[in-house]
Amino acid sequence: MRRRVKLVRRRRRRANPSSLISNELIVDGLGHFLLDHFRSGAGSVLDLGAGTKPYAPLYELCFDHCVAVDVGSSPHDIGGVDVIADAAGLPFHDATFDCIICTEVLEHCPEPWLVLHEMRRVLKPDGRVYLTTPFLVALHEMPHDYFRFTPSALRRMSEDAGFECCSVSPRGDRFAVTLLTLQFPISKPLQWLRRLGAYGYANPLVFALVAAPQLLYLRYWRRAQERPGSRFARLAGRMEGATLGYVTCLHAPLAEGPPVQASSPLLGCRPSLLGATHPGEGVAGTRAGSV
Repeated sequence: MRRRVKLVRRRRRRANPSSLISNELIVDGLGHFLLDHFRSGAGSVLDLGAGTKPYAPLYELCFDHCVAVDVGSSPHDIGGVDVIADAAGLPFHDATFDCIICTEVLEHCPEPWLVLHEMRRVLKPDGRVYLTTPFLVALHEMPHDYFRFTPSALRRMSEDAGFECCSVSPRGDRFAVTLLTLQFPISKPLQWLRRLGAYGYANPLVFALVAAPQLLYLRYWRRAQERPGSRFARLAGRMEGATLGYVTCLHAPLAEGPPVQASSPLLGCRPSLLGATHPGEGVAGTRAGSV
C-alpha cells in the first residue's frame, strides 16, 4: 500500500501542482482508511464521481470488484468509467457495495442530501464511506459548483441519510489556506503553460513558485499529525478553524431502522416541493480533481 500511495502522489503532483496540498492529503487519508477497514482484498467498492479514476491504484488492492461511476457531462476524461449515471439515481440494487469512495464530488451536486441517501441505499450494512469535500477553495467547474460544507452540515446530512458519522477531519489549516491564497495570483497565470504541456511538477519555474512551498507545508502538517504532543501539533491546533476541505468517514449501521425520507436540510421540506429534479435528470457530482 505504501508504494501505491507514493505512486498516486507522484501522479497527482504531475497532474496539478496547484492543488498539491489538498490532493496529497486526500491520498494519505484514503490509504489509511483502506488499511484500517479493507485489508482482505475481497468485497466491492463504488468510486462515485470517478473522473479519471486517480485513486484506482489504491482501492484495487483492497477489493475484488470495483465499479467507477460518473456523468456523461463530466469535464474530465471518463473513458475508463464503468457506468454513466446520476449520483442521485444510481442503477444498482440495494446493499450492493461494501465501500463507497466519493472525493470532491458532493459540492457539484445540486441536491447533495439526495446523493447521501442514495449512497446509503446501495451500501451494505456495516459498509463504509470515504467522503471528501472542499471548503475554503476557489469556485471551480462552474456553473456546477453549488456548496461548501461545514463539519456540522456534513454530520447532519450524513446522519439524516442513516449513516453513523465516525469522523470529520480538516485537510490543512489556516497556513494552507493563506499559502494557496497568496499563490493564486502566481499559479493562475502560469497555467497557460498547460497549452504547451509545460505546466507540471518537472518545470523548474512551476516547482519553485508553486510546488515547493506546498511540499514544505506538507512536511509541517504531517509532522503535526504524527506527533500529537509536538510543537508542530500545538501550532496546528491554534490554526484550526480554516481549512481547504474535510475528510468525512461514514459507517452504515448493522441495525436497520425505518426508511429515512430524503428531505432538504436547507428548508426542512421535501425536495419535490423545492422544484428538485428526479434522479437521472439533474447533474451528478463529478470529481473536481483541482481547485
